[in-house]
Amino acid sequence: MDGGIQITQTGAVDCCITARPNCSLSLTGKVLVLASLFLVLSVIAGVFALLGAWPILPFAGLEMLAVTLAFYQVACHERDYERITIDGDSVVLERRDNVRVMRSEYKRCWTRVVLHCQSVGRQCRVALCSHGIEQELGRHLNDEQRTELAYQLEQRLGCQ
Repeated sequence: MDGGIQITQTGAVDCCITARPNCSLSLTGKVLVLASLFLVLSVIAGVFALLGAWPILPFAGLEMLAVTLAFYQVACHERDYERITIDGDSVVLERRDNVRVMRSEYKRCWTRVVLHCQSVGRQCRVALCSHGIEQELGRHLNDEQRTELAYQLEQRLGCQ
């Protein structure tokens, strides 16, 4: 699954912009990486245990558990997304965070895009603002992609 911004246009919808996290490893790849880490760790812990340093075994087990939990946490969020759909007079922001899906709807003419950067092109934040409510976007994107997202939204949000 590729991360970044995907812009689609269909007949029924003016524009749909989807941002996803970068998930470069497939399920098979994750299993292979995890299995190889376990194999290397088991061999090292076994050698030390045979040399008399048996207290390493519980710590090796804890390390395997910690790595497994880290992989699980990443897997829980690999299907997350942010989708902005511009359709006629409405702008719909839909977010998925693990299993929770949140949806916000705004009037197109009252919605504006705000781009805050700490320095030129660095540490950027993108937000949709309407009626005093600011919704931050682009948590799965880097600064360059956030700047591109802000540009694309500004181009597409103009009132009809």
